[in-house]
Amino acid sequence: MVDKKSLNHRLGKTSGSATGRTKADLVDVVYDRHGGLTKDEAAEIVDVIFRTVKKSLGQGQTVRIKNFGTFEVTTRPGRVGVNPVSGEKMFIESHKGLSFRPSRKLKDEITIDGHKGRRKERE
Repeated sequence: MVDKKSLNHRLGKTSGSATGRTKADLVDVVYDRHGGLTKDEAAEIVDVIFRTVKKSLGQGQTVRIKNFGTFEVTTRPGRVGVNPVSGEKMFIESHKGLSFRPSRKLKDEITIDGHKGRRKERE
């Protein structure tokens, strides 16, 4: 079992590093939190979660993760764009994109510029 300080370090809560986290970091967290698992079993758990999310999104389904957020496939309409090199106007066809909306709880837990979340306090 890993102590809270070590877990926070693995989750990046102790440094201002801009390197981000990787899938391997998530595997390490699952492995550390659940002492009865092997690294391969922890990796399989993380893989199954990602495969399930990808498959659902590929089928056009919305994926909601409580207290985290919502992943959704959206259709982006066609529009006129400008080639930044030549300045030529061109039409960009409509296409599918992926959007993520963080949950209110996630927003409240993230510190941005020293302030909790982005919402205004209610009076």
